[in-house]
Amino acid sequence: MMRAKIIGLRWAAAGFATLVLSAGLAAGQEAPSDRDEIIHVLNRVTFGPCPGDVDMVEKMGGLHAYIEQQLHPDEIDDSAVEQQLAGFDLLQMSSQQLMQMYQEERKKFLKKQQEAAAAAAAQGNTAGQGITPPAMPNAGPQGFTPPAMANAGPQGFTPPGSAAPGQAPQQGLQNLANQFRSVAVVSQLQQAKLLREIESKRQLQEVLVDFWGNHFNIDVKKNVDRVLKAADDRDVIRPHIWGSFHDLLEASAKSPAMLFYLDNAGNTVEHMVTVEEQERRATVLAALGVGNAGANAAAQNETFEPKKEGGINENYAREIMELHTLGVDGGYTQNDVQEVARCFTGWTIDRMTGEFMFRPRLHDNGAKVVLGHQIAAGGGIQDGETVLDILCSEPACAHFISKEMCERFVSDDPPPALVDRIATVFTGSGGDLRAVTEAILTSPEFLSPSTFGNKIKSPLEFAVSAVRASQSSIIPKQPPPFDKLVPTMEGSAVLGRTNASDRISRAKRQSLNWHVVELGEPLFACTPPTGYKEVSKYWVSPGALIERLNFALALTQQQLSDIRFDPQNILTGIDLDKPNEVLDRCVAVLLQNNITDATRNVLMKTALPAEGESQTVNPAKLIALIIGSPEFQRK
Repeated sequence: MMRAKIIGLRWAAAGFATLVLSAGLAAGQEAPSDRDEIIHVLNRVTFGPCPGDVDMVEKMGGLHAYIEQQLHPDEIDDSAVEQQLAGFDLLQMSSQQLMQMYQEERKKFLKKQQEAAAAAAAQGNTAGQGITPPAMPNAGPQGFTPPAMANAGPQGFTPPGSAAPGQAPQQGLQNLANQFRSVAVVSQLQQAKLLREIESKRQLQEVLVDFWGNHFNIDVKKNVDRVLKAADDRDVIRPHIWGSFHDLLEASAKSPAMLFYLDNAGNTVEHMVTVEEQERRATVLAALGVGNAGANAAAQNETFEPKKEGGINENYAREIMELHTLGVDGGYTQNDVQEVARCFTGWTIDRMTGEFMFRPRLHDNGAKVVLGHQIAAGGGIQDGETVLDILCSEPACAHFISKEMCERFVSDDPPPALVDRIATVFTGSGGDLRAVTEAILTSPEFLSPSTFGNKIKSPLEFAVSAVRASQSSIIPKQPPPFDKLVPTMEGSAVLGRTNASDRISRAKRQSLNWHVVELGEPLFACTPPTGYKEVSKYWVSPGALIERLNFALALTQQQLSDIRFDPQNILTGIDLDKPNEVLDRCVAVLLQNNITDATRNVLMKTALPAEGESQTVNPAKLIALIIGSPEFQRK
């Protein structure tokens, strides 16, 4: 049976693969109806339509009313989702609390390493000697990776022997999870994102948060960014997506997570460090757990000499122009990169509070020239802010941002005339992102039939839209200790612990979040600063389609640990012994009747009973194959 199922899936995947990159709208040459336009808009401004959404838009008065509503999310009641989000305790913590938690856990981790090294040395085990923690740069604490933890409970993991003598195993698991709460921040951030995308009524807002979070990409795998990214998402991206691009860019430039990720926190002018400053630093580092068993500098009898430190780091300067504002062909030179880096010297992080700070002593106060603009000497923090003004006023910035947004909403290769018009709106409105978004969503190109179904969903979009279309629901938080243990395990895996990821993959059931990881788009964990690709072909291959079919089967066979699927939500009132009626209902609900003859033939051969067999349809298999179909892959 298993071999037959695999062969059937591969046959279906092979049949679908040749169709995915072909024409999108099943109606072909026919003029699109009003419902076709609504479906198209729902596919672009939401994470996929839910059953009943088309009727809802019609009752509101049509597309104009719906788009206008989505452009003003503050007027949409989303209290049900907000109430659920309140349960993510780590995401409610301030930057200072997140930083302190990270530092405390790191301190304890390093202390255990030192104790283990000392014990090994005492036993004459030279292999255990010389264990030293990673160095901590001026920018802030370096990362540590906790040991892999076995999971337990509902997801089928074997619990580790973490309970103390006489202690209940459940309490031992709770203690284990509590040791690495900074790791669980990653998983909570991912889960909160998925919750919003599945259940929020403010769908356009979530689409834009995803777009801008990817535009200003930060990888949580980079040390302290595992906790600082939570503050970046909450305090930088979300509050600014409806305001001016300048304000969003400035918030990102001062984001501790971005400063650390692109190394600007260590971007300083070369400077002399006195003995007293080195002693104070050593004491602070010892308090943070960096040093010999936490001893301070005096106790270590460490002696210091005045020395020079620091130097220019061009990483952020290059990326703010290439990736955030002007584009790779934006007209800047290597000299501009060097000058922008000088302007941003001293923009760093307060390692005690996790907040942005400007350190005048580390700033290059000389005169500078950026993109032909003279910046006088002695400007201090204003130098960096002047750079932001210059970049936002460049025509290349208006064009670059407009093109990226058109790529997201219209097509992988948007019409140049559309990009030019949107760039004019960008410039004329002072970079008003609400105005720019509205101009795109009301443009003739956006509603052109040629754009219907012309983009392929990313793994995230695919998985979330499958949950929404199938009327599946999120299962409430698991009971203690698994409510903390599972996020800690997943966070550890995302941060690179192969033992943790292996245990999760071997379990009978995985979370939706982990399936998105396996589909190739781990949330907040894209390593290069470019973020994930917007171009559709990046996500399409026969192997990728098989993985998507595997996810669809896991969903419909109720193998997702945190998602509840019930085929009766789709097939209420339908007799499973009437294959054609079952197929018609599923196509209507999941594909809004947008299906080609080729796809229908694949479904009939693969998912419906053959002549001479029992006519009872397996709804889980049929629904899974529809979710894996070319029509569902498109948006």
